[in-house]
Amino acid sequence: MKKLILYLFLISNILVSCQNKAMQKYNWLPTSSAPKLYPTEIYNGHLYLEDGNQVYIPTSASNNPGWGYSGSLHSQGEDLKAIPVKLEITWASFKENKFYTGSWDLPVEKIKQLFEKGTTDWRTSKPSNYNLVVVGCAPGGVVVVWLYGDDQQIEIARFQAKETQIDMKDFSPYAQVPQNEYFKTLGELTPELRKEFEKKGIQYDIWEIYRKKYNWRASIEIPSHNFQNVNIEMYNGEEETLFNESIKQNPFKQRAIPRLISYIFEDKNGKQTVFEIKYFDEEEIFSLFKKFDKNQPIEIILRMDENLGNRKLVMKQGGKEMLIQKIDFDNMWEYKKYKAK
Repeated sequence: MKKLILYLFLISNILVSCQNKAMQKYNWLPTSSAPKLYPTEIYNGHLYLEDGNQVYIPTSASNNPGWGYSGSLHSQGEDLKAIPVKLEITWASFKENKFYTGSWDLPVEKIKQLFEKGTTDWRTSKPSNYNLVVVGCAPGGVVVVWLYGDDQQIEIARFQAKETQIDMKDFSPYAQVPQNEYFKTLGELTPELRKEFEKKGIQYDIWEIYRKKYNWRASIEIPSHNFQNVNIEMYNGEEETLFNESIKQNPFKQRAIPRLISYIFEDKNGKQTVFEIKYFDEEEIFSLFKKFDKNQPIEIILRMDENLGNRKLVMKQGGKEMLIQKIDFDNMWEYKKYKAK
């Protein structure tokens, strides 16, 4: 009898331990994203959590921070939250004069693995974690979900929403004009973005083009300087920062085409310098990548002389090199190292 009681006690402890592990909670918030040219507003959006709770996805009246960039943040619920397991969202796409809706299960195991692994704060080298779940909505009903933390952002899912109809009285009870006029007003862009929109129109296939990956890395060739850090933002909304051991290894990796690269390098006296491409010319960089074999290693090399003059940025694959020209070669400054308080 005592053995049976002991056995049941051990089984109970194991079950409780497994349950606690399954319900591990983290400090994160939801946010929304949309392309700069295509403002949106979420009508109703929620992430459903593993423990049965839910959080709403905040939005502004005209949300267009840029594809993959974070929008509004609202503090809600407990600081520590269970992981999201399901997404439901309905939103207005102003430039299309349409509503989209969808409901999907999220890749739970992938999310768990990322949260369990966590991140590292590259400024302090201290352990950290993902703190944002970013939900992006684009023309054509494209939905992408990313996890973000410490200048690392990873795509965890891509979904396809369907068109739907929402009565304007429900969407905006005080609107005094028809949907198309209301959407036209909220979809207004800055003069610069308006000019770009007039050139490109509404793009439906670009979101999959952005997700195409190549085997590449960023590197430097600067005499008497060491590569310390590189931050890469990619057109697919992902972001990666290499530092410490990862920058020493600096592996070739399947990555989407970059829209921003920020190099940090250090001279023999310990002075660190930043050279940042913010941003690449989209037409030029995509055209260049098409001229290389996507399955063979490609390097984007920052070259300078020892005095940081004669600056060049080249793409290289084997013996083939091509210059990247449409960037600001003066966007360089001294980096002040982080000092813990």
